[in-house]
Amino acid sequence: MRKPGALLIGSLVYLSILFGVMLWRGISIEPEWVVLALLLIAVAMGRGRTFLADWLPFLLLFFAYEAMRGFAAKTGFAPHDLSGLERAVFAGTLPTLTVQHAFYHQDSIGVQDLVAMFFYFMHFPLPILVGFVFWLRSRDHYHRFIAALLLMAFLSFITYLFWPSAPPWWQFSSDRVPSGEVVHKILNETVDKIWGKNYVVTPLYTHLNPNQFAAFPSLHAAFPMLGAVYAWRRYRWLAILLILWSLAVIASIVYLGEHYIVDALDGLLYVVAATILVEGFVRWRARRAAAKPARPSA
Repeated sequence: MRKPGALLIGSLVYLSILFGVMLWRGISIEPEWVVLALLLIAVAMGRGRTFLADWLPFLLLFFAYEAMRGFAAKTGFAPHDLSGLERAVFAGTLPTLTVQHAFYHQDSIGVQDLVAMFFYFMHFPLPILVGFVFWLRSRDHYHRFIAALLLMAFLSFITYLFWPSAPPWWQFSSDRVPSGEVVHKILNETVDKIWGKNYVVTPLYTHLNPNQFAAFPSLHAAFPMLGAVYAWRRYRWLAILLILWSLAVIASIVYLGEHYIVDALDGLLYVVAATILVEGFVRWRARRAAAKPARPSA
């Protein structure tokens, strides 16, 4: 097996340029694009078959989750309003309203709008890239991380199915509240300002019908936090970077009006639950394997 070295660094530069151009030209960065790009890198490293064996099941399960998440929006359960909980935590204020009133301008595009959009759009690429780093060094570590990622996603799906919750932009839309309390859906407004109708989403994701009431917990915040947990012991530098990234994501999704801070805090609970369940299962399986008597030699 070839060592990553310069090839890995070159691959990261390649991906940065690729995703940068996609965002610049209004092309949504979705999981299939990321995995395809990583497959090319794996082939160049002589690990193409191993990559397909390890990553295709994950990709299929992830798309299954995304499809079911869209289905959860059609169950007819009324979305819950979490603004009361948010106000209780923050002394009667809504952080989303506070930061939008301070920094958002409808008639222009601010740097903060673009930065927040970047962190929002990296929702899918980031955990896949983190998983690729794990996969390069240890397939076992990669499998545990991906198992926790999928478990967390499916636990969240159950919550979205039976306990949907409304994001701030929906709860405080212009047809629901006075103009001074409107939360703007900055993401859509900024996309329209930059790309208009030319923003490209693949047909696959167009038909998945994302769930607008899948706000609590926030997987945008949970994905990088889970990466930080699994990077902590092996890649401390990466873990610290992911912690900072998680904070940037939380600030971004709150500013954009996509989530409350309590959504992100709840995401941390799902990170803890998924990690405990997966790592507990791994330890149980290891103890069980160690307890089995060795087979007599022929």
